[in-house]
Amino acid sequence: MLMAYNEQQQIFLPYQYSREALHRHRRQMKFYCPQCQQPVQLKIGKYNIPHFAHIANNSCVQLFAEGESKLHLQGKVQLFEWLRKLGHTVKLEPYLRKLSQRPDMLLIKERKQIAIEFQCSTISHEKWLMRTAGYEKNSIQPLWLFQTPQRQSTQGIQKISISPIMQKVIIATAQGLAYLVTYDANTSRFIYWTNLLHVHGHTFIGKVQELTIHKQHFPFYEPRLISKEEFHLYWQLYKKHCKQFVYQRLFHSRGVQDSFLRSCYELRFALTAMPDYVGVPVKDAEAIPMFSIEWQTNLHHFCRRLQLSPHELDEKTIRSFLIQQNVEVTNQAVQAIENYGMVLAKSYQNDCFLDICEQMYAHLFAIAAIY
Repeated sequence: MLMAYNEQQQIFLPYQYSREALHRHRRQMKFYCPQCQQPVQLKIGKYNIPHFAHIANNSCVQLFAEGESKLHLQGKVQLFEWLRKLGHTVKLEPYLRKLSQRPDMLLIKERKQIAIEFQCSTISHEKWLMRTAGYEKNSIQPLWLFQTPQRQSTQGIQKISISPIMQKVIIATAQGLAYLVTYDANTSRFIYWTNLLHVHGHTFIGKVQELTIHKQHFPFYEPRLISKEEFHLYWQLYKKHCKQFVYQRLFHSRGVQDSFLRSCYELRFALTAMPDYVGVPVKDAEAIPMFSIEWQTNLHHFCRRLQLSPHELDEKTIRSFLIQQNVEVTNQAVQAIENYGMVLAKSYQNDCFLDICEQMYAHLFAIAAIY
């Protein structure tokens, strides 16, 4: 922990002192846990940030992250001082007795409370859900700020891997643009993962940008919409993943038992040159746990047997298709297929498909910016 009370019940923040001064204070003072009031030890190592730790076997340990990493301690100090310098009212490691929880920071802004959790280590979905629900139940807004994965350092438009737990804190602008903000305590920089486009599973395409802590405001800046030219890079990356999927499927072919390959054969889709309108990203597609090129090919095969176009399918028929594909039937999954049909209907004019890339930009980004 980064703070404790001294014998005069004053808050003591060791990171504010030199190591020489801390050694002197450790000889002269006693320190106590702000939660259980039991004595705590002041740790002054050579490499870690000075901090406090409970004496072994203390019952209070479970509510503190004992053995915190240097990165976590370092990040909490940086974020706490950043918020204070911006003039915000913020508390470091406050104990919320009603919740029996201790956020890394608690910010009070315009009569609202925001619990800020800087997460460096892995956390289970159950624990994340429990802590988030605890805050929300008590009218406290949770803000989860994850340490930027070290493999994610370059800027620009690229493929991004976002873990399932980090996907839960993806937010959207008022215009509906999905983005994620992480913090890198190693470089004191906020990393924006913006204009996120889901590809499959943990894989997204996005635009990565950096902002030093000294230039960051709170609340965070909202990202700008990517341009039509930038979306062409998205499109190329997305289609590259489609091709990789097809090659992997061929490599692991199960012959006629593979519904995707059978659909391609019966539709006369060339696996080395699939139509541009098959395997396209649409809104809500993350509700269908299949690669877009697979479910969209199967959908065209399904429609051909019914002698219908995708945009002519009603909700009951869409639900039948999802059941056939062993996909959970949800409103979002139904909406994804309706979105795909709508895009195709707008693209198909004069007996030919117009530039599907242009239509996808309008569907995914331009419409979001207008409405």
